[in-house]
Amino acid sequence: MIITSRENKIFKIAKLLKTQKGRAEKKMFLIEGVRSVCDSIKKGAQIECLIVKDGTKTDFSTDAPVYTFAPRLFDEVSETVTPQGVIAICHIRKMALEDILSQKKDCVIMCEKLQDPGNIGTVIRTAHASFCGGVILTKGSCDLYNPKIVRATMSGIFSIPVVNNVDSKTTVEYFRKNGYSIVAGALCEKSVDLYSADLSGKALIIIGNEGNGVEKETLSLCDTVVKIPMHTDAESLNAAVAGAIMMYEHYRQNTKN
Repeated sequence: MIITSRENKIFKIAKLLKTQKGRAEKKMFLIEGVRSVCDSIKKGAQIECLIVKDGTKTDFSTDAPVYTFAPRLFDEVSETVTPQGVIAICHIRKMALEDILSQKKDCVIMCEKLQDPGNIGTVIRTAHASFCGGVILTKGSCDLYNPKIVRATMSGIFSIPVVNNVDSKTTVEYFRKNGYSIVAGALCEKSVDLYSADLSGKALIIIGNEGNGVEKETLSLCDTVVKIPMHTDAESLNAAVAGAIMMYEHYRQNTKN
């Protein structure tokens, strides 16, 4: 059966999940695209249902119900310019700092009030690739389940724990108590060159807001503040790029022979 009515229950839920308020209310979010949906299924995401655009061929290994939408309805739900014809409605899996600690990895990333969905998605994807235990988004960051973030993670959101909406000070104290040094990337009086800093052992790496950087109170709690050398008149690096450089320097220092 092809769903053609805007009064359909599944259509109404999918439209609601395009908003942050709707996602918070339903505790579900949208995943779009063949690869992203496939990866979410393979990695054990709890799929409520699949929505398929009429005329799209699919072959997913899931017991979740599949609903076929008329093209005009599907396009109303889709967030992409060139939809691939597949959307999954997925349950939000609530994560806590303990879930990250249980990964027993030497590097954890904290994003302090990051606002750009592409930056957050890239940080999560890079954290997964660089063997980090998880990513933390502090209060004031962009909603983790924003469709742009979900797409940008390239399924990284299902690969490592991501904790949302927590307090910076609480996070720093928790990881310090569990043996992590606290490292932030920022330009200030006590900043040291990244490549001369000792990042061996367990570290909580903090990435600051795109415009304002790491907050002063948070910097005061850090063991080390690093700066990335720049040999031009560039004022700063993109937050996700800076974060990636710090993650991989930590990885390098902890894996070199």
